[in-house]
Amino acid sequence: MQQLKNVLTNGGELILETLIIDAKYGKQIIPKDRYARMRNVWCLPSTDTLHGWLESAGFQDIKLADVTQTTPKEQRATHWIGDNTQSLADFLDPNDSNLTIEGLPAPKRAIFICQK
Repeated sequence: MQQLKNVLTNGGELILETLIIDAKYGKQIIPKDRYARMRNVWCLPSTDTLHGWLESAGFQDIKLADVTQTTPKEQRATHWIGDNTQSLADFLDPNDSNLTIEGLPAPKRAIFICQK
């Protein structure tokens, strides 16, 4: 969060969209290997935890603008992805779409807006 703040000018605005989990302050998931078969997810905080991180970094006027469950309708296979025709539907538990194939909560994202 500090690195994000450092690249903003004074009074600059950060719009942060990231994956989150439904949990209390201080909670987060750190996947052991992959999350929804993604290799680039190292931490899924709760919205309260993320708010605390932004606050600790010195951001002001922190607003949670949106929380949305990612759906297979919006994240779907297209011809642009080439030979890999898998998408979110393939990465969710076939018996419970609220879980990933790894058994973790399905992707949900939050948008925060705050000021330097």
